[in-house]
Amino acid sequence: MESPRYLGNGLAALAAALVAVTLSAWPALAAGSTLTPSAQTVYPGETLDLSVTGFKPCPAPQSPAVLWDMNPLSYSVVAGSLTSTDFTVGILVPADPIGAVQVWAACPTEQGGYALEQAAGVRVVPPTLTPSQQVVQAGQTVTMTGSGFALCTDPAGGTSVELSANGTLLATASGSDGDFQQVITVPAATPAGPYPVTAGCPGLPASDIATADVSVVTLALSPGSGVPGTTISVTGAGYTQCREVQLQLLRDTAQAVAASSPIVPADGGFTAGVTVPPSAATGNDYQVDAGCYPADADNPAIAIEPFTVTPLVAPTSPGPSSAPASSGPPSSSPASPAQSPSSAGSPTAVASSPSPGRRTGGSWVPVALAGSTGAGLALAALILVRALSVVHGRRGPRWVGKHLRAVAGPAGPMSADVEHRPGAVSVSVGLEPHPDHLGNQQYEEVTR
Repeated sequence: MESPRYLGNGLAALAAALVAVTLSAWPALAAGSTLTPSAQTVYPGETLDLSVTGFKPCPAPQSPAVLWDMNPLSYSVVAGSLTSTDFTVGILVPADPIGAVQVWAACPTEQGGYALEQAAGVRVVPPTLTPSQQVVQAGQTVTMTGSGFALCTDPAGGTSVELSANGTLLATASGSDGDFQQVITVPAATPAGPYPVTAGCPGLPASDIATADVSVVTLALSPGSGVPGTTISVTGAGYTQCREVQLQLLRDTAQAVAASSPIVPADGGFTAGVTVPPSAATGNDYQVDAGCYPADADNPAIAIEPFTVTPLVAPTSPGPSSAPASSGPPSSSPASPAQSPSSAGSPTAVASSPSPGRRTGGSWVPVALAGSTGAGLALAALILVRALSVVHGRRGPRWVGKHLRAVAGPAGPMSADVEHRPGAVSVSVGLEPHPDHLGNQQYEEVTR
């Protein structure tokens, strides 16, 4: 039984012999012949011109062939004739393989092979997709720049590329000649961590031809507003590029108001606080920044969240008594006369409502006296009434005590008219009209 070693050597020798036989069937490369590509580095889908000189024409009816990594390609004649020694053809660069590729100009043989005549090497590079920043906050935007997307370019030169992440279409970019720029928004609910953005040609579901990875970070404030002195609880995740994290409270995006001490994130996450200074002015132009420590020009903010400083609320002072205010003297005393609104503030007035003791069908109504001149004037009025009773012979002290009261109190209406004249003071006292004991209506007034 042959050993594996001898068997392997035999198979290798047989393969070498077959290659030698095949190559011997092809004519030797024409001396001085060349094949020159229009570019040494190309993108998949790009048009590449191949200029051939010194080519040995193929036997009729065969036409020259172009082999791409030993696979025949379709081409179009750009210049010259395929029956001459010099001509130029154009091809579309295939998507595979990526890297260095050998291109041949050859003639087909009757055995189904190819007689190689000219060769050239080109390098195929994949399209590039580059984000404007490697780290982006959830809910914020990032600009994606693409180059070499010839596979997504139409014959007129217009380029259309679909940008997706985790199977969700983010945007459709438009450009020209395989190049484009497009702003995309990372959804606010995106968790912290790697975020692969893929680019493909519209209408081709499996045409993801480029991918770019960005890192997503998150930042949350609690509360989102507060009075001076409030401590803001800040939670972040995804800060794996930071050895230490620092928080800053800024006003108007540049004025530093407060800063936290360095924070060591655990697996990129942290929870820390930053306090609004007691002297902070109110406004909605504040923001909390999170970035690598120390926060400076070399370490710009990675994530930003807005904050509002609200005004302090003054303590509420006890309000006035709920009891309605009275513009006149207290009326709770039985001796206080009732007053009408029209008599408030008048120097003198006669009470318009009877006392609670008035008889409904009686003949007499007691008259109440009140004055701002004090008890002396009220007493003078009482003396005049008594004098009236003496004049008429029908008004004794008992009647006066029963039907007439004199009250001294605060400023208010008064039933007596006082006339100030040079010399003596005249006081007039009038009683309400009333029937006498014979049934006659009496109008009595006395002046003194």
